[in-house]
Amino acid sequence: MILDYLRSAHDHALGRPKTAFPTRYHYIEVLREELARRNIGISRLGQHCLVLTDWTTNRELIVAVRYTTDRDLRLLAGRKQKRGSRIAFLIDDDYWAMLEDDKLRPDYRARLDLFLNGYFNQLNPLLDAVVAPSQQILARLPNLPGINMQPAHLSPSGDLSHFDNPDRIKMVFLGTSTHGTDFKKVAPGVDAALKANPRLHLTTLLGKRGEDLIPSGPQVTHMGDIFFPRFQRWLSAQRFHIGLAPYEPNPVNDGRSNLKFHQHALVGAAGLYTRTTPFLECVEEGRNGLILEHEPEAWEKGVEQLTEALPKCQDIASNTIEKCLSIGSPDEVVGGWQMLF
Repeated sequence: MILDYLRSAHDHALGRPKTAFPTRYHYIEVLREELARRNIGISRLGQHCLVLTDWTTNRELIVAVRYTTDRDLRLLAGRKQKRGSRIAFLIDDDYWAMLEDDKLRPDYRARLDLFLNGYFNQLNPLLDAVVAPSQQILARLPNLPGINMQPAHLSPSGDLSHFDNPDRIKMVFLGTSTHGTDFKKVAPGVDAALKANPRLHLTTLLGKRGEDLIPSGPQVTHMGDIFFPRFQRWLSAQRFHIGLAPYEPNPVNDGRSNLKFHQHALVGAAGLYTRTTPFLECVEEGRNGLILEHEPEAWEKGVEQLTEALPKCQDIASNTIEKCLSIGSPDEVVGGWQMLF
């Protein structure tokens, strides 16, 4: 794991895309037990690829996860030629829309440009299929058979005991500093809700960027980005009452997955969401979340609505877990991968 971290940091320093640990985990590695039950093993190939091997049929599916390096491309080309392996590309963001979004950091867009206009041109001819969480992304690659796949759920415990007479009402925004621009517009509304209710506490992963939006203090904690394995351990141990997912409706956010919905279920939170495609597809208004306009006033009222009726907030959190377990079934996700062998 340390070696993986150093390689990823090295890529970052050179202006190349980093290893996509979260994507690997949420779409494949979290399924390890379910895959094993079907006699399918997982192994690594190069830096960005995972190999799914069906030991019953001796077939293998190589999944290039988000990016590739020069070495990855050589390994993929050699493996396909020698063993007849099938190769799929797993991509969970609309890179093409991101390149056109001038709100994203220039260095991030430069990494995407390097991949799309360099590495991907070499990867594309090797591919047998593309896997993505949105039809929007699949439409970018009409030459390839596509599977629309959402990430697997994170096995939420269903423990909602943190709603039993809490001293503090805990909110969380799980977007990293990359998503600070999305949070910026609604931050005044969230700040107003905090000031109106001293029992509220907000945790974010925005680090220094968060300080510019809502200063830290007794009611606000801004954590920095955490290397993924440590982040997942931290997240699994947390309990929050309210989860915030204020992603401005635009082509970039419309092409994302419903991962935040699953993360809110994991931490036992009732979620507030914007009108972006992934949330409109899984949130039933008022039952397992609230859908809000991307405006400060809407988010202030949304937070107040949940904090003023904690029993209702708990019901929404419970229904979120129920929905999450149905739409992120490991059995269904593994079935999607098996279709590609």
